[in-house]
Amino acid sequence: MKTKRHQLLFLLAFLLFISLACRVSLKDSQPSEEDIKTELTLQALQKTQTAAAAPPPEANEAPPETDETPPDEASPDDPGAGDADAPDDDEDTCNQSKFVSETIPDGSVYQSGDTFTKTWVIRNNGTCDWTTDYRFVFEEGDQMNGLSSMKLDHVVEPGDTYSFEIDLTAPASNGNYTGVWRIKSDDGDNLGKYWVEITVGPPPSAFAVTSVTFYMPHAWIDMACPGNVVVSSEITTSAAGVVSFKWEDTNACPLPTKSLNFTGAGSKIIQHTMNITSTGDYWAKIYIDNPNHQYFGPINFHANCTP
Repeated sequence: MKTKRHQLLFLLAFLLFISLACRVSLKDSQPSEEDIKTELTLQALQKTQTAAAAPPPEANEAPPETDETPPDEASPDDPGAGDADAPDDDEDTCNQSKFVSETIPDGSVYQSGDTFTKTWVIRNNGTCDWTTDYRFVFEEGDQMNGLSSMKLDHVVEPGDTYSFEIDLTAPASNGNYTGVWRIKSDDGDNLGKYWVEITVGPPPSAFAVTSVTFYMPHAWIDMACPGNVVVSSEITTSAAGVVSFKWEDTNACPLPTKSLNFTGAGSKIIQHTMNITSTGDYWAKIYIDNPNHQYFGPINFHANCTP
């Protein structure tokens, strides 16, 4: 198809050329308007022939290379193309500390004058060594007879830990106390600050029944027999807990164990009914099974049966 096309274009160009040559030879040298149109047509055919003869570009041919950089792509030298997690140039990573563990949890209870040692285990989380010129200094709060300043006794390299120990004494008055210490570098930079928080007060009471008090309206009772006499008792505890108890009396009947729930230190009143059938002396007492395992009483009274 390409060969036939080329032959046809060549034939048309040849015929136009012969026609133009004949016109020029028959007339004077001044070309007519028709001759100019013919000449232009001939030139157009020649350009078309040249373009048709040129081979087409290969389908996978790469586009020509240029020296221009697309405006939306950053070059490797772009200062804004760095790692987002990298520290800023202005950030000081030399002196940094990180809490690891401690003794004496916040809120620990001590009695006035008690001595104890608070220990903080701290990691060197920076990039500089902690030299023996680094200090642990008291900053604010209640010092509790602790040191105002102490130096490290050895160099702590980045990633290593150091145990800061301060001997303390619980203050004389009851209350809550907090003391704050801070690590300072050899040139005065402030690192992390760490604290001790305690409560000074009376020790928590152990749960126990501290007393059992009995009540009778009279030690000598005139009554119709058979009849009932009510014995009352007040149980007092030192703290919250459950008291289990049982009554015992002159009649020696097996009595069930009962319980009382105390939400705190305090007292509760219980009662026991005795059946009196004849004139005589009687008694009643209480066995506290929990927490004391202890008898309280007895209380004694005389019943006088009247007609």
